[in-house]
Amino acid sequence: MAKTLPDQIADLLIALVFIGDLRAGDKLPPERQLAQLLDVDRTSLRMALRILGRMQILTSIQGSGIVITDYRTAAGLDFLDNLYRIPELELGSELLLAGLELFNRALPTALRLALEKRYQHDQDDERITALAQQLFDQAEEGRPASELARLEVALIDQLMAATGNQVLQASAISSHRIRIQLVTRMYELIDVSAHLRRMMGFLLRSASTAPDMDALIDDYQHYIDELTQPLREDLLQRPTAPKLLSSPLQNGRQIMSLQALLQSDGATMPVPESMR
Repeated sequence: MAKTLPDQIADLLIALVFIGDLRAGDKLPPERQLAQLLDVDRTSLRMALRILGRMQILTSIQGSGIVITDYRTAAGLDFLDNLYRIPELELGSELLLAGLELFNRALPTALRLALEKRYQHDQDDERITALAQQLFDQAEEGRPASELARLEVALIDQLMAATGNQVLQASAISSHRIRIQLVTRMYELIDVSAHLRRMMGFLLRSASTAPDMDALIDDYQHYIDELTQPLREDLLQRPTAPKLLSSPLQNGRQIMSLQALLQSDGATMPVPESMR
């Protein structure tokens, strides 16, 4: 589905913040000037700025106008979720490796919480087993890595849901797109059949009436680190910094930098006194 103009403007500004074209403390031009620079109507621009305001990557300072905040300390999961939705943005290995490390630590935690909940209520989540079997069957059929990755991510999402922990579930939802991207690449680098046999083995161990929980989780953590090592090495070969490949704003202007626009307009990005 095509993105609306406000969404395209928001994507452009989000990307420019992430690649460092817009930095913490930069003051945006007045609304009228910014709309002219971007060649958009003011109503659409205003809607886009509200989106960024809700993400806390810009703020309005009395007497100074609209100022870019430090997304690393102010923004939340919705900012990351929107980054993952911008196909024109190459995220860079730094963020991808950070995400991989987080996912690797979250999975054993989710497994422990899901198992503890299952034993407390004495019930199995048959959907996890069904998804695992479907994944195994489709791998045997030779389905593409992208299709298998979507099934594995769906399986992990079900594991997160089985924990009953809303924060874990929200984190999983927000990272859905980037996890599919990472798992797809991982499937291109590993022996998929061997991986799925190991995964089925963990599911069988977890189905035991009285498994050694600590041993199971430790083994699973070790396996996850081993499994993703080829992906980690692959990511390390990529450029560290993010890069904007083309403009998310589809108005024919191919805008890639607000700084460049301002310089061509004879202006610079001011920094408010309160941010110096």
